[in-house]
Amino acid sequence: MAIARAKIVLYYDVISPYSYMGFKLFNRYRQHWTGVDISFKPMLLGGVMNIVKNQPLADFPAKKSHMIADLDRTSAMSGVPFNFPKEFPVNTVLPMRVLTALQMHEASDMYEQCIEKEAYFVHDRNISKPDVIHATLAPLFSSFSSTADAASAKVKSYLDLAVHLDIKQRFKEYTDEAVAKGIFGAPTFIINKAGDDNEYLFFGSDRFENIAVFLDQPYPGLRSLATSSGASVSISDKNARL
Repeated sequence: MAIARAKIVLYYDVISPYSYMGFKLFNRYRQHWTGVDISFKPMLLGGVMNIVKNQPLADFPAKKSHMIADLDRTSAMSGVPFNFPKEFPVNTVLPMRVLTALQMHEASDMYEQCIEKEAYFVHDRNISKPDVIHATLAPLFSSFSSTADAASAKVKSYLDLAVHLDIKQRFKEYTDEAVAKGIFGAPTFIINKAGDDNEYLFFGSDRFENIAVFLDQPYPGLRSLATSSGASVSISDKNARL
């Protein structure tokens, strides 16, 4: 008989800076979490928030200023690179549909590497633009393709797939599913304990200690991870945004 395993499903949208930070940190912690199955589901955060009548943080100047300062501090403590983009928010329907297509047709490690790209929240490149998506993903596909032209063609094929009905439908299903599960923001983690069919919702990129305790897994902490990676742990508001 197979041994029951805990499960974590991360719902995300690349427009969310906390999804970006959460994904980066999650990838560190999950290396220490044995007996846990991990998966990811793209959703349209704006669609979810519109349905549940949630308000974006960026709509409130004081909350937006705090959000940026908070993320800057988390970046300094954790060593995760972060730079708030000049143009925020942008429409992420296209990149999220591309990621949906990648999830359907590529191996999980390739898909996760695509999520992890730093174009928007480090290099300030507008990921709503097809040319930016292409320039961001082509180098990654180059390591799996025989030529640069083959890598470029592969990325173009996914940009083309993003407008296909089956991709649109799958992305909509994920978004509707998120709403049905009570999700109201990103990142959100839907968790099952081993042998437990009940689903437990954890929201935010600052809930990893809670998740670790809930699943009886180790939690190294922000400072420990930053120090082990050689990153600075100096806590400074790099852009004096407070």
